[in-house]
Amino acid sequence: MRVSKTFILLVNLALIKVFLSAAAFWNYGLKLPEVQAQEKKTEQNGCPPELFEALRIERRKLEERAKEITIREKRLKLLEQQVERRLTALLELENSLDEKLKKIQTIETERFKLLVKAYSEMRPSKAASLLVNMDPEMAVRILSAMKSDQVARILAAMPPEKAAALAEALSGISPKKF
Repeated sequence: MRVSKTFILLVNLALIKVFLSAAAFWNYGLKLPEVQAQEKKTEQNGCPPELFEALRIERRKLEERAKEITIREKRLKLLEQQVERRLTALLELENSLDEKLKKIQTIETERFKLLVKAYSEMRPSKAASLLVNMDPEMAVRILSAMKSDQVARILAAMPPEKAAALAEALSGISPKKF
């Protein structure tokens, strides 16, 4: 079977005509409805439908994440406000306690001064007998707040071993340093 050159030429011309017709069909908007719908989607979005769908899903995830972040930020602000309120309350409480402590210290100081004054106004023998039976640290505190001539008279009225121990404590120097 020999095909003539004319027949081949005619087939080629027919194919060229079909291709040109198809090209004209596409160029003049004579497209199939599915192709037109897909191109409209692509034209509307500027991207293929698969990519558009992936971007839409990603956008939804990002919006959900943004909502979560907003909720967390609100919670953090509430917690921050609570912490600030509690801190303010604690600072007020601390100031109140400081004031009360100062009042207590003032009262203790006044009471101690009254005690020192009472021992200073006693006869040395009476003060000595009371101080001998007292806690040595408290006795030293009382004696250290008195005038030196009063301390001398009270120590002179004490038994020698007690007077020596109190005198050492009043000096503030340990016996080992001598």
